[in-house]
Amino acid sequence: MDNLENLFTKKGILLQKVAEELLFIEVNERLPKIGDFAAKFHVGRGTVQTVLKKLEDENCIKLEARGHLGTFLRYKNISNLLRFSGANQITSVMPLPYSKKYEGLATGITSQFEQLGISLNIAFMRGSKPRLHGVKDGRYDFALVSKFSAIEEMKKDRSLKIALEFGAKTYVSEHAVIFSDPEKKNMSDGMKVGIDSFSTDQQILTNAEVQGLNNIQYLEFNYMHLLQHLKAQTVDAMIWNVDEINHSAYNIQPLTSPLALQFEKHMNEAVCVIRSENRKMEYILHHLSLTRIVETQTKVVNGDLIPKY
Repeated sequence: MDNLENLFTKKGILLQKVAEELLFIEVNERLPKIGDFAAKFHVGRGTVQTVLKKLEDENCIKLEARGHLGTFLRYKNISNLLRFSGANQITSVMPLPYSKKYEGLATGITSQFEQLGISLNIAFMRGSKPRLHGVKDGRYDFALVSKFSAIEEMKKDRSLKIALEFGAKTYVSEHAVIFSDPEKKNMSDGMKVGIDSFSTDQQILTNAEVQGLNNIQYLEFNYMHLLQHLKAQTVDAMIWNVDEINHSAYNIQPLTSPLALQFEKHMNEAVCVIRSENRKMEYILHHLSLTRIVETQTKVVNGDLIPKY
């Protein structure tokens, strides 16, 4: 990192911008003309040439000048270019790591960023809504949420987009209805139902399961505290992720609402959401190996790998 220019100087800012432009140029493609770079960034041609030379000296790129045909990119080191483009440190936000699935994703993603030479800082936060709002506000570069939550938010706000999809059952295995009464099989009129409005998935599934019932009393609690309220019989029922729950200790019943079952198809898949204009973050995420991340997640879930993130 000692070789990096101070990115707050005029030359450093130009270095960052040119490095970012080069990320999106494929090897053996022709570069824009020096004059085009100069006009775009409002600097002199000589300054652009100095920056390109710097990037070559730092083993970020190799260029070949072909006279009137232009200058071609013959090699690029993605890790080095990312560092010079200002992407040496990324901040993400993920669900609270209460499940091995979440710990496995955090471990796999962290490992992939390390291979790119990028430091990943992870914040953990309850609820998909606050996580997605953090991305919109620019506090985080990407958020890990369920595909369903991402789609619901993108219906309201086009400033977000899904940049990476991990596949079925990478977020949760399934949701179920959990009752405090060991004899109960279905939701019924007059029940006290635990709900967390910060969790889009849990709220939607709950509403679908009780549709058509009368006198349902919703009690708002932190998702992580719902099991405690179920044990204390503060609530009669709730929807919960069954991945990290003692099945012998609770009355767990499958979802019965056709609408809830339809919704859940997209709720079990993990996705990364970014701001739509964040081309650099999208580029970085597309260079992560989905296969290796999911393999790492599986190893953590099976107890074959200790989580590290």
